[in-house]
Formats: sequence, structure tokens, C-alpha cells
Amino acid sequence: MASTGSDVELLLEAERPEHRFAFPRRVALVLGCVGLVTVGILARGGARGLRSKSDAFVVLEENAGCFEAATYYKSPIKMDGTERTSEMTLEACQQRCLSVDGCAHFTFWPDGGCLLTDESSVASPAPEKHAETVSGPPYCGEKPPAVESDAGTDMEEEEVKASVETPALAPVPTVAPVAGINGTTCAKYPACVALGIEEGNCCPNDDSVALGCCMGFAPVIAAPKIAAGTECSSFPACVTLNLTGACCPAPDGTRLGCCDSI
Repeated sequence: MASTGSDVELLLEAERPEHRFAFPRRVALVLGCVGLVTVGILARGGARGLRSKSDAFVVLEENAGCFEAATYYKSPIKMDGTERTSEMTLEACQQRCLSVDGCAHFTFWPDGGCLLTDESSVASPAPEKHAETVSGPPYCGEKPPAVESDAGTDMEEEEVKASVETPALAPVPTVAPVAGINGTTCAKYPACVALGIEEGNCCPNDDSVALGCCMGFAPVIAAPKIAAGTECSSFPACVTLNLTGACCPAPDGTRLGCCDSI
């Protein structure tokens, strides 16, 4: 949770060297070392670490050599692209530094403020009133394994899915076409013959396709040819009787009575 305003670390950043008394850098470093020794003595005196008055953090003995007591990083006091957050513990601030690319050290303030800095920042002794400030690297000892991102997890899940062999679908059985009732020859089906299909196979054909004329459709019967001079229309009496086709004679050879009428 980011915060702004009158935080102690921002006030320190705003400090300028126009003080009446310029504190020598070497003296400040010596005092810082003395402070570290004092902290170590207090830690060995029965306490497991350092605890601020606000009970904001604890420095455990096993990591005492990893952290820097009464020290903060400045110039700049925070790395580009980051802001101050409020953390409950020192370890939470360190974990935040580990999760941010380029973070080289963190500073954890007595009020819970957590600032991240990169390699360009330099260590500096904290003022006496902020002696409980602690800084350190993003991790102590061996570097922990990288935290996988959601995108990486999704990619791994896709790889697992791809590696699982997809069960093969059972092949659809091929049903061979059944020969027609009269066999496969076109000439054996009147409907096919009526369509002029008399050669080869039709039911089914050579491509295993049964033609429509194999389905028992009635053959198309062609109208009988009418011989010239036999048409009913040539005989007025037959026309009067509304007769059509061949009348004189009829297709069966019968000569109708209207053929002889005048």
C-alpha cells in the first residue's frame, strides 16, 4: 500500500548540506559501525533480534549478517518506477525487493515504510532518531527460486495438455453399397433403359454409387409413332368425335368407322 506525505524517509531525502555543522563522513561511518556492534551485543544478550518501539519489525539472529542496522540507501532514495509502500514486517519489505526487477537493496523504516533502490543508490548512516531503520539485499543466502508468473503457469498448462496423447477416434465403418434387386447391370432396370442408360453398371456403378433408376421407378413408356395418313385429324368424322392419335387404322390395326365417313 503506497503512501505519501511527511514520511521520515522523504524528509531525509529533502535534507540539504546547509547545516551549520557539517558532520564528517568518516565520523559518521565510525558511529555507524559502533551502532552495529551495539546492536550485536544487545542481540546476544538474550533477545532473538531487533524490534522497533512500534513493534513494526523483527531482525532475526540468523539473518543479522545479511541486514544493515541504522542504515538507509539514498541518492536516489527510491528506484525509478517504484513508490513507498507500508509493510508489516522486514521480511515482507525484502520479499517486495526480490519481486521487482533491478532492485538491489531495500530500506525498512520504523514506521513500516518500505523503499526499494537499485545499484545507483549508496548506503548512508541513519540519524540517531531513526536508528531502528534497517536495509539489506533482496535475499539472504542462496537465491530462492523465481516466482512463476500467471503467464508462465498458463504456458506450462498448455504444454501439459499438448503432451497428453489425444485418444484416437474409432474409425467409422464403411458400408459397402448393396447391389440392386436385379444385380448391378444397367440393362436389367427398365427405368435406367428408359433413360438411355443400358451399358455398364448402374446399381451401383463403378464408383459404388447407386443411380436413381435402380430404386424401382416405373419406366418411361415412349408414345407410339403414328404412321403418315393414319392420323385421326385427317378424317373429319374422327375429329368430330374428338379422337386423337392414329385412327385409320388404330395402333392395334383396327380401322375405325369414322375413317369411312364422308
